Amino acid sequence: MSVLSYLRFALSPNADRDDFEHDMRAMLGLAESQPGYRWSEMGSSMVDPTVYVVVSEWDDVDRIRSWEHEEEHSGVMKKWEPLYREPLLHRRFVPWVRPAT
Repeated sequence: MSVLSYLRFALSPNADRDDFEHDMRAMLGLAESQPGYRWSEMGSSMVDPTVYVVVSEWDDVDRIRSWEHEEEHSGVMKKWEPLYREPLLHRRFVPWVRPAT
């Protein structure tokens, strides 16, 4: 069964959003080559443009964990961590398919 990963980044006002978006696009390219990756979407909030949400789907939780510890990915995460105005929110969900009635 697949797993959805939800990330919410709230950047501080002095963070370079163009640089952040560049790094997120680079991480998308890297994620696409990872075992177990299915798809992802990223966007900024319509209410607060310094808040970004990333949702991705993976084959299983072990694949997400491998991705989280991939060297280049963890390096980018460490780069941005000091520029979050609030802690990174990370949740995992199991998709639910509504049974046919």
